[in-house]
Amino acid sequence: MKIMKKSLVILTALSAAACSPKQTTVRGTVTDATMNTVTIVSTPGDTLSFSTVDAVREIPDGLLLNDTATIYFSGKYTSGKAADKIVVEPRHEIMTGADRDEHGCIGSAGYTWSEVRQDCIRLFETGVRVEAIDGNGMAYIVFSQDSTRVELFFSDTENTEILERRTLPSGGYAWNVEDDDTKNVTLDDGEWTISRRGKIIYRQGKTK
Repeated sequence: MKIMKKSLVILTALSAAACSPKQTTVRGTVTDATMNTVTIVSTPGDTLSFSTVDAVREIPDGLLLNDTATIYFSGKYTSGKAADKIVVEPRHEIMTGADRDEHGCIGSAGYTWSEVRQDCIRLFETGVRVEAIDGNGMAYIVFSQDSTRVELFFSDTENTEILERRTLPSGGYAWNVEDDDTKNVTLDDGEWTISRRGKIIYRQGKTK
């Protein structure tokens, strides 16, 4: 009888463990924070908000804007998802620049090198975010200071593409590669788009 009870306890524990949702981590730059919430922009450029009411906090220097944080949560992400744990990197470690790339850009602080800007930028601050029409991924359009060139940053690859500005016969501009109509950046009905061979593959989301 005791053996049966012990077996039931073990099975119950195993069943509970099997039903526990998988924990996920996401790392990004803090763009907003209150006593009970935090919003970060992840490395791919997604804006994610979490409730921190019941979260375990490892925040050595307090939580400030532009801090780099790692959020742990269980199950599928939804806006305002309850965080299990939040870990903020100590600022003195970030300031040492241990993760600077060859251009001096600090990745942990959300910076990446832009060829057309010749500077370290944060895509969510400098670029125009466009969403994939098929729902798989997104991209950022970054314009040079004089708008004669654009650089495309895609969420599914580290490689960027640079396009040159052309004047359209009908007026206005398009950014592409001369004698290569593979990709075009245009302003379509007030929204920036990226098209391939005449078909729109990314479109800027409408501002609410």
